Amino acid sequence: MSFGRLKTRLRALINRKDLTDELAGDFVLDAISAIERVLRIGPMEILLVKSDWDGARNAVSLPPNLLETITVFTEKGELDFADLDSFLKYEGTGKPAIYTRVADRYLVKPTPSPGTVLYVHYYGETLRPTLDDDKTVWTEAGFLATLYKAAQLAADFYQMEADVVGGYQSRYEEHAVALEQQALSEAWSARITIPAPTNVGEY
Repeated sequence: MSFGRLKTRLRALINRKDLTDELAGDFVLDAISAIERVLRIGPMEILLVKSDWDGARNAVSLPPNLLETITVFTEKGELDFADLDSFLKYEGTGKPAIYTRVADRYLVKPTPSPGTVLYVHYYGETLRPTLDDDKTVWTEAGFLATLYKAAQLAADFYQMEADVVGGYQSRYEEHAVALEQQALSEAWSARITIPAPTNVGEY
C-alpha cells in the first residue's frame, strides 16, 4: 500500500467533498506522528554508531528523530543510565560504564578512549512519505492503524458526531494493539541467554 492509496482510502471513508488530497495527506502524517508517540515496533528501531573519540570529549549528540532510548553499549557491555548528580560524582576508570542526558546530548563516563565504538540503540521517528508512490511501515504493515487514526483526526476536525469519532478511535486502538502484540512476539521469538545470578553465593 502506498501513501497515495492510503489518502484515497481515507477520503472514501470520510466521504466529504472538501477533504482534498492535500488535507488527507496532512491527516495521515499527523496520524503517523501521533502513533509513534505511543507505539514501539521493530521498524522504529535505529542504531547510532559513534567511533570518532579523541580521548578528551565524552559527548554523543542525540539524533533529532529520537523518541526513546533502548540501550547504550560498547563491545564490552551495556552502560547504566545515571542521574546527573551520580554522573558528576562518578570516578571510575577504564571502559565506559555510565551515561546521562544533558540537553541534546548524552555524556559518557569514563571518557571513551580512541578506537572505542559506542552504540546508541533507540526508537526513532520513521521517514515520512511525501510522494503518492512512497511506501513506509505505516502505509504497509501499519496501514489500518494509520487509516483509522487519520480518520479519527479528520472526523474530529470536521466536528462529526462523537460516536463516529469514537468508532474510528476504537478501530485504531484495535489495530494498534495487534501491531504491538506482533512486535512483542517477534522480540521474544529467539532464544534468550540469561546469566546466572552473581554475588549471591553458591548457585
